[in-house]
Amino acid sequence: MEQLNFAQLIIPLLTALGLGGIFGAYFQSRFQHQKEVKEDIHQLKRKRYGAILIQMITILDPERLSKTQAFRPDLTDIEDLKEEVKTEMLNSVLFANDEVIKAMAEFIQTPNHSSYIKTASAMRKDLWNKKTKIGEDVLKNFG
Repeated sequence: MEQLNFAQLIIPLLTALGLGGIFGAYFQSRFQHQKEVKEDIHQLKRKRYGAILIQMITILDPERLSKTQAFRPDLTDIEDLKEEVKTEMLNSVLFANDEVIKAMAEFIQTPNHSSYIKTASAMRKDLWNKKTKIGEDVLKNFG
């Protein structure tokens, strides 16, 4: 009788541990996959946002065009850059948050330092969830 009670206790216990292990492995694998996807998206945003900001600052300061052309020889003049920023905005609908898209649209309508800073701030917040106090006065060092 004692052996029967022991068997009745051990079989459900082993079954529970086996199922728990399977569920644990499944959820751990799923969590790891989601983490990798988020990291990939973050890296994509960093690269795209960096390229967009370089294009935008070149529009504001055309003397930088030769430096930009070192990476993108297909952009031959400021009009090409403006078209590229428009294209980037349309593509960003796939990955950027609403504030970034709105700020880029404002820059396209009115390319100036203020709209550039607004776009950079929106991108920074999207990437790092940080607010910033950077203003136009910072750009005076660059322009």
